[in-house]
Amino acid sequence: MNTDLGWISLLPSLLAIAFAIATRKVIWALLGGVLLAHVLLFMPNVGAGLWSGTISLGETLIEPSNQLIWGFTLAIGALFGVLERGGTFTHFVRALEQKQIVPNKRRARLFTWLLGVAVFIESNVSIMTSGTTSRPVYDKLGISRQKLAYLVDSTCAPVCILIPLNAWGAFNLGLIGNQGVADPLTTLVYAVVLNFYAIVALMMAFGVAWTGWSFGPMRRYEREARLKAADIAEKNMSLGEARGPKEVIHRGAVATVLVSLITMVLLVPIMLYITGDGSIVRGKGMVSVFVAIVTALVIAIIGTAWSLRTSWKTLIEAILRGAWKILPLAIILWLAITLGDATRTLGSGAYLADILNEALPTWILPALIFLLAALTAFAIGSSWGTFAIMLPLAIPLAMSLGLPVPLLVGAALAGGIFGDHASPISDTTIIASLASGVDHIEHVQTQLPYALLAAFVTTVLYVIAGIMM
Repeated sequence: MNTDLGWISLLPSLLAIAFAIATRKVIWALLGGVLLAHVLLFMPNVGAGLWSGTISLGETLIEPSNQLIWGFTLAIGALFGVLERGGTFTHFVRALEQKQIVPNKRRARLFTWLLGVAVFIESNVSIMTSGTTSRPVYDKLGISRQKLAYLVDSTCAPVCILIPLNAWGAFNLGLIGNQGVADPLTTLVYAVVLNFYAIVALMMAFGVAWTGWSFGPMRRYEREARLKAADIAEKNMSLGEARGPKEVIHRGAVATVLVSLITMVLLVPIMLYITGDGSIVRGKGMVSVFVAIVTALVIAIIGTAWSLRTSWKTLIEAILRGAWKILPLAIILWLAITLGDATRTLGSGAYLADILNEALPTWILPALIFLLAALTAFAIGSSWGTFAIMLPLAIPLAMSLGLPVPLLVGAALAGGIFGDHASPISDTTIIASLASGVDHIEHVQTQLPYALLAAFVTTVLYVIAGIMM
């Protein structure tokens, strides 16, 4: 098996990303990337490589921990299907409008940002909560779903890494502690403050939420959303206001939406505490998310049937249609995980890390660590995988050169978050598309200019920090 291929090890991820963006056929691009990675592993025996790739796809599919991912992915689709097709979301949106909680576009965008920041326990729950709650409001007000996907994606991972009272914090604390750092917790706390990309991305998202600023491809989708909302409003006006000045709001339907979503959020830390034997940071994240989403789904089904007297036939159809609508993104997630495993076996991360063996001035190292971690995360589509690769490199490097350990740790974490934010094969990027109900490639294309701008600002900040250290 070939595990030391140098730059060739980057080809599966980079070609998959390029093909996906160029053709918009993400599933075929990822499948090709998986098979190419295994062919490279078994060169020159192409047949063995293709067989290995097929086996790896099956192993990823039936892996118990991954089955929880497929389960909560389909369950969130079913949840949104029940709330949307069952009619409860319609009443929820009317209540928000009449209570003047989100009377305009600015308040709606800020509501999404605040919701994403508030749910810092688990990134996927943050995305799902913000996306599913905001989606009908955005459609009503004429804000593009691409803008929604950007806002939820720009708050989830950054806030989870900046408030590390979760599995993210436990994972990185373990990595730092294994490198011989005297006080891992203090180092992590300082590194959080020095995670410039997460801070810049979060503040940029707030600025976009406040101003509605759009540039690049996002402008077109915002214009289309405005025109679509105006067209719908005009048609409604032409039909007349037969129901009076105020539309009827069923309190039971509103309560169903609120209880199901609040339960989903609150159950995650509770389950983390239970599965972690009294410690949230040691809890089982996937199990916690799965239980929370399935419980929310059950509440939504019962609440919709009780409050609106929705027939069970309609509810079952809503469940199946919601899950079916999400199925392509579940397949993308499956292929992305398989590709990530293959690229790690190829040693693409180790190859990128070897670049740092060159003699370089110390002031450039924080920026270089950030850029290298960013490229690694973009290529493998995993922030946690990048943390596992880069922290064992950054910490000994800082110690041997007498540099501030938290600064290089912060740079490595920042690069991982960028890749998690920008890569088309990142699970959080995929789930942001899922929760927002937007085409995955459209989300990647509209978000990338914002992410690159934040990355540029971050690089400058690390250069300044390097000069000052």
